[in-house]
Amino acid sequence: MKRTALACLLALAAAVAGCSHAGPRPAGPPPGDPLGDVRASELYRRGLALARMGDFVRAEQYLTSAIARGFPEERALPALLRVCVASSRLRAALGHAEPYLERNPDAWSLRYLVSSIYLGVGEVDRARESLERVIADAPDQPDPYYLLGVVLRDEVGDRPGAARRFSRYLALAPAGAHAREVRAAVRALEATPVARPPRSRAGRRAHRKRAGAVVSRVEVIR
Repeated sequence: MKRTALACLLALAAAVAGCSHAGPRPAGPPPGDPLGDVRASELYRRGLALARMGDFVRAEQYLTSAIARGFPEERALPALLRVCVASSRLRAALGHAEPYLERNPDAWSLRYLVSSIYLGVGEVDRARESLERVIADAPDQPDPYYLLGVVLRDEVGDRPGAARRFSRYLALAPAGAHAREVRAAVRALEATPVARPPRSRAGRRAHRKRAGAVVSRVEVIR
């Protein structure tokens, strides 16, 4: 089951590898820069274009500058997080997202993204707490139940808790993207319990890729 889940997530996620520690947050264009008079909407458009070209560092700079000049954060943040994750700058992604979340604590979709990134950097307890908050704020959204089920099964070893979250996912999304995987997970969880293997480097890489998959599906913060 676990191999199947990882295979699906690897197929969905952008190639994310290497160290997840962020360097300094990129600044906007310096004084006197030719981009100094460029409108926020144009900076955003150019940031997206750079991301499509694979120039994630410059894309992050443009998107950050677009927000600084007034482009709506709820529209720009998903793209900004995507480029950070794609360049393995998960800590930078948190640096962009957490201040907005502090100002907008009810933004459940951003909290969901942040939960996946916490998991990607190995902060399992924070990921779990954050997902529980998402479910409390948006109880009819299926994907948080799926991700929390994965955390409880693979990281916490809480098989009954994982089964409950997976079952809730199926109740909300019987034909959802993870439905087949989740049905197999529930059957496996109802079987004889097995010891949870220790986390490996491959497992940590899979969590980073899972973060990329989650971030890639959110377009606007709600």
